[in-house]
Order: sequence, then structure tokens, then C-alpha cells
Amino acid sequence: MTNESIINFAPLRSQLTAIDRSTERAFERAFDLQQAGAPAERVEAAIAEVSRLQESARRLRAQLGEQPVLH
Repeated sequence: MTNESIINFAPLRSQLTAIDRSTERAFERAFDLQQAGAPAERVEAAIAEVSRLQESARRLRAQLGEQPVLH
């Protein structure tokens, strides 16, 4: 394995944590909008943001899972 193929996991894990927090906030926003009777377009946009963030997190988790773990 060369140095070029080793990924620094700390930034990726930090990014994943940030995405998870953003996903949680987006979900809460979608719920609050729905409860407040906001127009369907706003609720749908908030739900779409949750889905987009979840997909980003899934891709990052997959990337982290594919890398060798150094002990």
C-alpha cells in the first residue's frame, strides 16, 4: 500500500458527524413545517433535503467501510 492510497479518516469522520447533525436538524425542520401547516412545497423541500443528506452520509459510510482499518 502506498501513501497515496491511505486516507486520513479524521476529516471523513468529522464530515460524517456534521452531515448527521445536519440531517437531524433538517428532519426536525420538516416535522416543524408540517406541524405548523406550511405549504406542501416547503415540507417536500425539507424532506428532499433530509434524503439528500442521508444519501451523502450513506456514501461517506461506504467510503469509510471500504478503507483498511489501521490498528
